[in-house]
Amino acid sequence: MHTELSPASLPSTIERVERDAWMDLYAAAAGSTHELFGLQATVLQTIPVLAGPGIPISEFNRAFMLDDSASGDLDEALRWLNRHASPDFALQIAANGTTRDLQNWAVERGYSPSGNGWSKLVKVLASNDSAPEMDGAGIDIITNPESADYGDLVVDSFGLPDETRQWFSALVGRPGWTVFVALLNGAPIGSAALFVKGQWAWFGIDGTLEHARRLGVQSMLIKARIRAARSQGARYLTAETGRPEQAYEKHTSRDNYLRNGFSEAYHRSNFKRSF
Repeated sequence: MHTELSPASLPSTIERVERDAWMDLYAAAAGSTHELFGLQATVLQTIPVLAGPGIPISEFNRAFMLDDSASGDLDEALRWLNRHASPDFALQIAANGTTRDLQNWAVERGYSPSGNGWSKLVKVLASNDSAPEMDGAGIDIITNPESADYGDLVVDSFGLPDETRQWFSALVGRPGWTVFVALLNGAPIGSAALFVKGQWAWFGIDGTLEHARRLGVQSMLIKARIRAARSQGARYLTAETGRPEQAYEKHTSRDNYLRNGFSEAYHRSNFKRSF
């Protein structure tokens, strides 16, 4: 498989820092957490694969960093996921011209797009860009908070199993990671993470407690991470959010990123098997 596009525009380039973040996230889990949820993560030549059958959602059970330039054995990745992941695992494939061969390969094996997929977002920091203003009324952002507070917010925001609190708490102070907590009148209401490697930064694990949504919490957390990524020498920023059915429709999380200078590099589909 090959492509004539610039390597910088390929999903396999843009998603590399996402791969590094998720590999390190799985490495941060204690042995008991690995055992309880069946966590496994590896890279098969160039293809990252994640498994967590005890947390049967796509983000913990998938292959990504896929385009037509992939040098990995795609069928080997599929066999690995079938052995280790939740049965509803996803092959995350960009819905653009870099993946025509790969999409055909997936369809031939009984996989097709499921749901609305993801917006893969990017922002390039120019040397003369000014740092974003932290203008959220009444919202304060704490960097590297108490580990228990951060773990509790992640789990409560996403509805993850209670046993994962310690896992996410382990990101506080971990090399490569900076985590953030948003406070409203002193009460923790939202959280987010930043992973930086070289000139690339990944924005992820954005969560706001239900009662505090639509107050500008995520936007403040995005601004805080842009400032932190810049201070750590990153130039290329990337994130992924849910996507509406039609690209022009509103989607709160994606719209927050767009308002903060990100653009959609491509739409990433979850190719899943029909049962």
